[in-house]
Amino acid sequence: MIDELESRIASLRDVATKGDLELAKLALQKEIEQVRLSLQKEIEQVRLSLERRIEEVKASVVKWVVGLLVLQTGVIVSMIALVR
Repeated sequence: MIDELESRIASLRDVATKGDLELAKLALQKEIEQVRLSLQKEIEQVRLSLERRIEEVKASVVKWVVGLLVLQTGVIVSMIALVR
């Protein structure tokens, strides 16, 4: 019987108290908030990077379109001149 009580007492040492659980909860909440802030910063950096890249691509597309329009106009003018 004493051995049984000693084994129960030994297993109770591993039981967390309400205070232990509250401390763990607060620590986890703090860690979650830190991770959330870190992710928000990373997401903002990626968003800005994508916006910058999109603007670069837009400018490149506009240059190509303008160049093709000039070329197309030249071809049309040349064809009209050849037909006359």
